[in-house]
Amino acid sequence: MSIRDPLTIKSVPGKHSPYYICPKRLGIILLEADLVSVAQIEVALHDQVHSPNIRLGEILAIRGWIKQETADFFAQDWPNLIKQKSRQRLGWYLQQAALLKEKDIKKILDEQRFTGVRFGTVAVLQGILKSTTLDFFLMYLFPKEFKVSPCQNLHGLKKNKQLPSRNSKLKHFNNHTDLAVYDSEPEVGEIKWID
Repeated sequence: MSIRDPLTIKSVPGKHSPYYICPKRLGIILLEADLVSVAQIEVALHDQVHSPNIRLGEILAIRGWIKQETADFFAQDWPNLIKQKSRQRLGWYLQQAALLKEKDIKKILDEQRFTGVRFGTVAVLQGILKSTTLDFFLMYLFPKEFKVSPCQNLHGLKKNKQLPSRNSKLKHFNNHTDLAVYDSEPEVGEIKWID
C-alpha cells in the first residue's frame, strides 16, 4: 500500500461485493504524516491493552506526543476531507489539524509575500512544520502541487521590486522568522543574493 493510497481495500466474505473500502487506522495515518514515531505508536497500543476504553489518539495526546485536536482531526475529519473534490487552502487544513496557529499563518503569509516562496515551504523553513508532514498533506490533498517548485512567483516579485536586489544586504533581522529590512550596499564578506 503506497503512502498516496488513503484507503485500504479488504475482502469481505458473504457481502454482495467481494471488496469494501476501509479507511486507514489512525496510527498509520499519523505515522505517514510523520507526526508520531513507530515507538510512540507501540507504547500507545501497549497502553491501550491496559485501558481498552481509551482511544489511541487520546493516549497519544495524554502522553503529549500530539495535540488532542490533531488526533480528532485525523480520526474524524481526514477521511472525508480527502474524498472531497473541492479544496481549501493548505493553511486551512494545517490549522484544522492544530499544526498551525493563526499567528503562524499570519507570519508565514507575511514571509511569503516578501519572498515568493510557497506557503508550505515557508512553514518548513521557519521550523513550524516538518517537510515530511508537508509532503503528506500535499500528496493527499494537492498531488499536482507535490512536485512544483517551492519558489512560486520569484520572477514576478523581482519585477515589482519586492525582493532585494543582488547588491542588497541584511541590515536588521529580529529573529529567523521576521521579515528583513535591507540596505543598499553589501559589507565585505557578506553573502550576496543570486538571481
